[in-house]
Amino acid sequence: MNKKIRVIARGSRLSRLQVEEVFKNFPELAYEIKYLESYGDKNQQISLLNGEAPADIFTRELDDAIRQGDADIAIHSAKDLPYPLPEDIEVIALFPAFDTTDSLVSRNHKKLAELPAGSIIGTSSPLRKKGLNELRPDLTIKGIRGCIEERVQQVKDGKYDAAIVATCALKRLGMEDEIAEVLPFPTHPLQGFLAITAKKGSDLKQAFASKSILDKQGSVSLVGFGPGDPDLLTIKAAKAIDAADIIFYDDLIDDSYLADKKAEKIYVGKRAGYHHKEQADINRLLLEAAREGKNVVRLKGGDPMIFAHGSEEIEYLESNLIKVNVIPGITTASALAASQKISLTHRDFSSSVALVSGHTPQPVTPDAETLVYYMGAKQLQTIATQLIDKEGWAFNTPVLLTYNVSRPDEQTFETTLWNLRNGEMQNLPTPLIALIGYVAGLKHHQASDIKPTLYTGTLPAIEKRKADYTYTPLIEISYHPSYFTKILEDNYCKQYDGKCFTKYCEWDESQALYYIFTSQYGVEATLEDYDLIFKEQEKHVFISIGDTTTEALHKAGVKNVIQVEQDNRYGVIEWFKKEKERLDAARPQYEHSFELFEKMDLDNYDHELADFVYRYENRLVFYPHSSLSPEDIPLALQELGFDVLSAIVYNNELPKNPRRVNLNHFKRIVFTSPSTIDNFIKLYGKLPENTEFITRGPITQAHLEEVLNK
Repeated sequence: MNKKIRVIARGSRLSRLQVEEVFKNFPELAYEIKYLESYGDKNQQISLLNGEAPADIFTRELDDAIRQGDADIAIHSAKDLPYPLPEDIEVIALFPAFDTTDSLVSRNHKKLAELPAGSIIGTSSPLRKKGLNELRPDLTIKGIRGCIEERVQQVKDGKYDAAIVATCALKRLGMEDEIAEVLPFPTHPLQGFLAITAKKGSDLKQAFASKSILDKQGSVSLVGFGPGDPDLLTIKAAKAIDAADIIFYDDLIDDSYLADKKAEKIYVGKRAGYHHKEQADINRLLLEAAREGKNVVRLKGGDPMIFAHGSEEIEYLESNLIKVNVIPGITTASALAASQKISLTHRDFSSSVALVSGHTPQPVTPDAETLVYYMGAKQLQTIATQLIDKEGWAFNTPVLLTYNVSRPDEQTFETTLWNLRNGEMQNLPTPLIALIGYVAGLKHHQASDIKPTLYTGTLPAIEKRKADYTYTPLIEISYHPSYFTKILEDNYCKQYDGKCFTKYCEWDESQALYYIFTSQYGVEATLEDYDLIFKEQEKHVFISIGDTTTEALHKAGVKNVIQVEQDNRYGVIEWFKKEKERLDAARPQYEHSFELFEKMDLDNYDHELADFVYRYENRLVFYPHSSLSPEDIPLALQELGFDVLSAIVYNNELPKNPRRVNLNHFKRIVFTSPSTIDNFIKLYGKLPENTEFITRGPITQAHLEEVLNK
């Protein structure tokens, strides 16, 4: 090559020596060199220990020089290369290390074991920090920056008691005398290696090929074996296995299939509670085999990219400049669907499927209509509890649990989410895969027989739910903190048409005679912030709408509750009409009693008479309600001569992140209030056609008819 190769490199003495080391191997190549400071050289305040540093901290400026045409190649310490490399930059040569170890540099050449507890050790590598902590957890580890000479000098100056430095760097610099000892822990896989980068497509790769090991290394193929039946192997997977020099296989492989294969076979299985090899060890084994030039197959059950650490192995190998191929396999979920003759999706009730790991500390429950849990045998009860209690799944959602899918000893167990939640189906054989969703019901039912129902009200207590209902709340209740105090402080009362309904704004609600509760939430809010009302219940009249509200009042300790005949606001208005008639009929008695009351003094005070007069005169009604309650009750009671202290004590809103479902998959929808209908339309745009609607109460039904008739 007649043309000089333009080289860019960092300006440290070590970097200059590395450039010379490379070109000593190629005396026939002419080159010219430029040195520069990288971003990392200029910003030594950035720690390399805490993830703060950008991946290209030592390569960015060198890459830019190549892009801008100022250099043909850059020479790096290979371990400084970022992963992934920029798309327009590639490694064209890799030179092996003559030493991959780390050394301890310390004052007075003390060895690691001789350093006192609390000694300050400098390092710039998280891997070195990990190794050091395993050997001497009593030492203090701090980040250290600067070139090698500067780091050694910082130890001599007493800023650090010792530092960990790459042995090859000390040897290249002629500083072997600084080594106190060579350390035993693993180092970066590219430590000591030198790399040449160039613009992608550069024709200079061949110039360095004679000494480069880049294309002399082997490659690794991640191969999916499928669910277990060798007949389900892909043709490409079978070819890769036949061509392999070495095969690393795991637990889900039928090893009898490998018996007649020429490759060396190494078992690296991992099962719950027992790992024959840890993932970090497997990564190292794959790398070492590839560096020996072998054709390596990493054989995994199912598909190598689904719950099989595929991405971790790819990142580890490619970041260490090993070529990786991926050959997909049939994942167990697909094999399960085939074995049971059940589609994972169905146009009538499942347009989405999620493959989920059941091996996480806290189970994940994605928003999908079919869930397939891998490795979830120990989490089944927790998964079912979360799906029912938190996500509102129907109790009778069918579940299939299958052991050793596609193998001769395959077994399938059928159950429901409710049974799993209650702890049934324990101690099943593993490995186990769980299929959850209405599609599982296709094993014994026609699709037309499966008729899910969608419930849109708030999530009821478990004991009040229906087994075939899917619960997706479209209203969310939030309480006003200390709202009753605010009524007094802010002189608050509800107004309609700018007119206050009560002359009692300066009163507090404990002075009211009548208390109207239209929902359990009004009871809970009142109990939360003003429980005196319930403690002095004999002074008040409690009026409720519906069994749930009455039950909430009884639970709060109220013994005597008047539940109106109609479970709606009209029932309340009718009750007060009758109360007015009763009061009107008692007026003559009141007038006579009032005359006697005015003549009473403390010596002849008649409590019963005074109570009668007070109750007759007290027409104050306290009405705690939601932010969406209509004006009917206050307006109607005002017309009847009652004074209404009306207070918003809780908000009724559309949840911030409501769960959306495919409405085509539900045959019936339950609306519990007008607000559930309105929020449904906000979320979905309109009511679906060809769907049965079930409403709670005449007001909700009337609102539904109004919406449908628009």
